[in-house]
Amino acid sequence: MAVIAATLGNYGAYGLGSRFGHLVPLRWGRWIGITAPRLEKTDRFFKRYGPVAVLAGRFIVPLRQLQGYVAGNAKMGVWRFAWWSFLGAVAWVLIWGAGGWWVAGFVPLA
Repeated sequence: MAVIAATLGNYGAYGLGSRFGHLVPLRWGRWIGITAPRLEKTDRFFKRYGPVAVLAGRFIVPLRQLQGYVAGNAKMGVWRFAWWSFLGAVAWVLIWGAGGWWVAGFVPLA
């Protein structure tokens, strides 16, 4: 269930990014330091390292929430994005689930 939720959230953000592109970040992004040159740099990064950015971005807090929008904005292929987003979601759920199970072993059951 967690993989489905994480993946669908990313797909929605991808759709918004591919639809609105730079419009939204340039309109309201100045408040947090988003500029046109930074957006162009981000687009180049995603075009070059897209799959790695989507997969690894699942584990980086700010990127986890923004990667779908940025990938859509950078016009990363939809199927390429979907595959790597799904793999990242599976890895994220397995690692956090296993970590929670491991930590729970140290908690005494009253």
